[in-house]
Amino acid sequence: MRTPLLATAMFVIAASALPATSGEPYEPVPLASANLIIPPPDLVQAASALLDAVQRGDQEAIAAGLAPRLTLIDGALELGLLRRTEQIGPFDTVGLALAALADNIGGIYEQPFDGRDVTPYAAKAERDFIIRALTDGQRWGRDPMLEDAICTYGYRSFDRSAVTALGERLDTQTSSFFFVESPIAVLTLPGQGASVAATLEPNLLYGLDYDTEAPGRWIAIHLPEGGSGYLNFEMTEFSKPYASGICFSKDANGRWRMSAQTATNQ
Repeated sequence: MRTPLLATAMFVIAASALPATSGEPYEPVPLASANLIIPPPDLVQAASALLDAVQRGDQEAIAAGLAPRLTLIDGALELGLLRRTEQIGPFDTVGLALAALADNIGGIYEQPFDGRDVTPYAAKAERDFIIRALTDGQRWGRDPMLEDAICTYGYRSFDRSAVTALGERLDTQTSSFFFVESPIAVLTLPGQGASVAATLEPNLLYGLDYDTEAPGRWIAIHLPEGGSGYLNFEMTEFSKPYASGICFSKDANGRWRMSAQTATNQ
């Protein structure tokens, strides 16, 4: 899942533009390719029907598109932590099912402050999540935690023990690791005229360097060769191997129904 790093205070560290000379050399952690799938026509039809039902708020049609029991996959911001699964359902009403799913949307949602029932608010948040999952343009694929399911995303696996070890080696949180979709030049100094220190390659996890000072729109990167280089985070697309979306499985009658939901919450 692509997750651009925004120009927020966590990246904007006012500082002098000095080249970094410290930092451990390391081997970036390989990132597996996603197991992508072209969804079959009957799944496309089922997903389209669910999208239409959710957009219209048709409770009966939504219920027809949901499996009685659903799997929640909860990912962590810290890449060194294992993802967790939980089974929920069956539910007495569609509203209760949607409200339970809303606990796994990767964020918070609007809630009433006057003690009113939170279920309608949670159900709306979940409907919005399903709509995004079915319209965000991700390529469909498999998730290794779900047997026989096809998802609105393709999960990219990596060695979590290697990520944890790398975090310890670089003395940084594993949530700082990222990958790039195409080769990116890292500069020796935080300025467009600086020389190239190294080139980041796709499908490898690299570490942001929060300990090295960088001015304005720049952020320091741990270089595999050792030391640090700089990227302009307003001009660079950083991606994280997080997963977000919904998954479909066939029921006993051979009908595709939404059977799982994945988000990053921890």
